[in-house]
Amino acid sequence: MATQITNQATLTYQYGAVTASAASNIATATLQEALAVTKSALDSGYRGDQPVTYILTATNSSVNALTNVTLTDNLGAYTPTGGTAAVRPLTYTGPAQLYINGVLSGAVTPAVSGGNLVFTIPTLAAGATAMILYKVQANGTALLGAEDSITNTVTAAAAGLTDTSTAEYTLSAQTYADVSILKTMSPSVLTDGSTVTYTFTLTNRGNAEATGVVLTDVFSPAPSNLTVSVNGVALTAADYTYTGGVLTLPASGSAYALTVPAATYAQDAATGAVTVTPGVTNVVVTGTL
Repeated sequence: MATQITNQATLTYQYGAVTASAASNIATATLQEALAVTKSALDSGYRGDQPVTYILTATNSSVNALTNVTLTDNLGAYTPTGGTAAVRPLTYTGPAQLYINGVLSGAVTPAVSGGNLVFTIPTLAAGATAMILYKVQANGTALLGAEDSITNTVTAAAAGLTDTSTAEYTLSAQTYADVSILKTMSPSVLTDGSTVTYTFTLTNRGNAEATGVVLTDVFSPAPSNLTVSVNGVALTAADYTYTGGVLTLPASGSAYALTVPAATYAQDAATGAVTVTPGVTNVVVTGTL
């Protein structure tokens, strides 16, 4: 980080028996770091099943080349609430590409030191800028709630420099719903006139409630005397449509809203492991064949 330098001089003088003083203007200058670093991301947020691309940028503002330039990424290290040991919620997945002054120089392979990711640039010319793009992914210790975030710190150093440069970047968890559906039918052996039960389990592993959900099923053969319930609460015929063996829930224009709650998350303070409990909505349909 650049430092602003300010300086002001004063003087005293005499004429006859009088002593007087004067102050100069305030002179300012900027002391530029020899090695400056910034960090950003190409992605607007993170989630557990998608990679994130980070960008590290290091600039040599000195008049001499720098050697053994290292950029150390702490992979978002933090200590869980109530815990005593730090965990790293990001895992390096690669690849990493090095650009010098905007020109691709080639792949770069980081080392791991103390759990940190360390990129090394052998030489960075005076006035040159190095940029490293690399991929990571949230792991099992990443907090995934809609209000959670990961703050990642990078430290830049070089041979012969006594000072280091650091930069932070905070990436928020994406707000999303991730719904899947499982259908079962019972009993497994049916005859004409049997009562059949279809169970639809809607599971949401995301951190946001799924709204505007529409369930459609085409039954063949089509059961009669249909009843529908959601989470054990019976619906009225106005809440859904059933025509020609096709069930649509909710009915178009119906005041009934089908939703799937967001997942909830719990973290083990000792290990940092995050347990995901999906939100679930159960739809049960019964009819006579």
